[in-house]
Amino acid sequence: MREFKRAGIAPKKGLGQHFLVDTKVAQDIVRLALLQPHDIVVEIGPGIGALTLLMLPLVRKVVAVEVDRELADYLRQRAKSAKNLEVVHQDVLEFDFGKLACDEGRKLQIVANLPYNISTPVIFRLIDRRKALDHLTLTLQREVAERIVANPGGKEYGSLSIFVQLFSTAKILMRIPSRAFYPQPQVESATVGFRVLPYPRIQIGDMDFFRRVVRTSFGQRRKTILNALTSGAEPLGSKAQIKRALEGAGIEPGCRAEMLGLADFKRLVEALEEPAGSTM
Repeated sequence: MREFKRAGIAPKKGLGQHFLVDTKVAQDIVRLALLQPHDIVVEIGPGIGALTLLMLPLVRKVVAVEVDRELADYLRQRAKSAKNLEVVHQDVLEFDFGKLACDEGRKLQIVANLPYNISTPVIFRLIDRRKALDHLTLTLQREVAERIVANPGGKEYGSLSIFVQLFSTAKILMRIPSRAFYPQPQVESATVGFRVLPYPRIQIGDMDFFRRVVRTSFGQRRKTILNALTSGAEPLGSKAQIKRALEGAGIEPGCRAEMLGLADFKRLVEALEEPAGSTM
């Protein structure tokens, strides 16, 4: 790639860098993001600016968060004439989305071509900062995208599916072949659109405990829900306690976690919180 050589840029394997080089795909992603002139966009991992340069004429401001200092400097130079671009050299897991939304007086739009090796932690970070966000357009490994939109009963369904669907409406917008990136990854990608909900899809009392129950349930996928909740690093109680809670929630103790929907987990958490099971 001549452009990379001229700029002295080499993708860093340790950062999971695969640069989007297909102009048509970049245009499609920006189109699917449904950006408006008043939008404040946070672009995570802008790389060489394939999406950045397309978005700048469309929105009020783009804040590009890039952990690679060389790429951050390159993007500043490449778009030096843009008055509505701010390049932030920072790990996105430390970026303060809430402060930016407060400073700008509006919720943020997120657009990103996420490195495969950090996509799940970034998604959970965005979920945690959801009050500052309006819409997300994320390009991910196709396997992760399928996990996000999975329904109960399939092997893709898990804790990521539950937490994303609890707080947003997510849909796969397009699939992207590996040839659209440099260097080419060994897997396909997909762009997912997320509309953040104003309220959780179901009301959860103790969110920390809900997270713990869900993650423990899926921690040992081959085990029954009863065995998963009573073993592992953080068991949630004795078998007798968990069996009573499962039966009280109308859940068969011999089923597996992937069979349970949001409402099932809500009932399970409430049953586990009852005084009779509070010795956990």
